[in-house]
Amino acid sequence: MIFYTSNSFDELKRNPFSNNMPYDNKWIMLKLLENAKFLAFTGGGDDGLFHLVITKENPDWHYKIYDFIQYEETHDNNVIVAVNQNDLDDAKLVYNGHSFNDSFLRPYEPEILLHSTSKESYESIIADKCLKSWNILKAENKMLDEKPVGELLGDSIDYRDYIMFTNSGKFAEIVVSSRQKGYIDMDFDSPYAAGARLYFDAGKIAKDGLLVRDGVHLKVKDTLPIEKYLLWVATPAILGISENTTPLIFAEKADEAFNNMFDLKLGCEHIR
Repeated sequence: MIFYTSNSFDELKRNPFSNNMPYDNKWIMLKLLENAKFLAFTGGGDDGLFHLVITKENPDWHYKIYDFIQYEETHDNNVIVAVNQNDLDDAKLVYNGHSFNDSFLRPYEPEILLHSTSKESYESIIADKCLKSWNILKAENKMLDEKPVGELLGDSIDYRDYIMFTNSGKFAEIVVSSRQKGYIDMDFDSPYAAGARLYFDAGKIAKDGLLVRDGVHLKVKDTLPIEKYLLWVATPAILGISENTTPLIFAEKADEAFNNMFDLKLGCEHIR
């Protein structure tokens, strides 16, 4: 169910839409800010409410609002949309004719999607010939982690049904680094063991109706065959560097090598 309110909404301890009871993991909120020092932010807090905060500094905020609403309408979540009515109306006009699973790339979307993983997980991907969601890997007893690293950020439970991608930059490696350490480590210069950085053709994924937009992430549900969509993979061995490195070094060397081989557009970083 979706609950609409203004962007001044700040009732984060008790839920006014549920008899002032505490929030649980079935609640999620989208909030639109006029300006901030970031384009988008996702995460949970002690209140139990997962937040997606976007700002008008992001030129594509109109799309993100209705991608979020449409995505959440397909899942069994309770959603608070903290966006003023005038902004909702403006976004609806811009979004007209679109869907959260548009089978084409929009002008602002990257041609390349990235997925980074550990050395061990990459070996499993090669054996399976596909990427798999956390829930599928868990069901197949291929996931030893009790919880996905995204839970440390308060991610919604339904995210476990999806393969998550980033657009470019260092943030894909932060996921790997944090998973290895068991906590969120946002230090791009922190030592970690680099695994594999996979580059996928976003246009082909979208054309085949597999690309899902939830308002901040680009992702694919359940599985993604690598033979059809994988363009290239970077590993420390391929790059000629030690696997004992940092997210910054591995990401920059891998992207440089990719750019030297392909005339395709890497996207901008998502700030989480």
